[in-house]
Amino acid sequence: MKKPIHLYILATLAGISSLLRLWGAFFSKFDEEAMRASFASFQTNGFEDQIINVSRASIEFSTNGINKALAVILLALIIVTIVFLFQKKNETASYSYIGYLFGTLIASTYAYLGTKGVAGLYTEELLRKSTEAGALGMYVLSIVLFAIFFGLTVFFLVRKPKEKPSMAQTATDI
Repeated sequence: MKKPIHLYILATLAGISSLLRLWGAFFSKFDEEAMRASFASFQTNGFEDQIINVSRASIEFSTNGINKALAVILLALIIVTIVFLFQKKNETASYSYIGYLFGTLIASTYAYLGTKGVAGLYTEELLRKSTEAGALGMYVLSIVLFAIFFGLTVFFLVRKPKEKPSMAQTATDI
């Protein structure tokens, strides 16, 4: 039986992504003094308080309980996928990876909705609209990546070689 190289590659990329998501969900910190110091050299036209408030809300959102739970669940699903790959249970690994993909779709939807809520903190319409547009762009990109990875996984799952019946004579042949 051929090794599902595509699944090894996708699982490795997903593992890296899950570790980064987990790191962001558990270890992100907000440092207002550092942000104010970085704004000292720029002309922000009085928007620095809004940007700092939005940054604080964004960090609070990305480190909330739901995002932490999603990060742990996604990491667990990718670990299960890798374990099944090493056990040579390729079909089960494909199904668990598909579960991971649907989990990322849920996480992306939650992130998009949360970012729209955080963007509502801007009183300046241009800042709010540009933040919402950026969030929508990232959401569309995540849906496109979901479709590509889901399509690849299903294609190779459906296309896998079937066992051919043996042509050797058995005791039940007449």
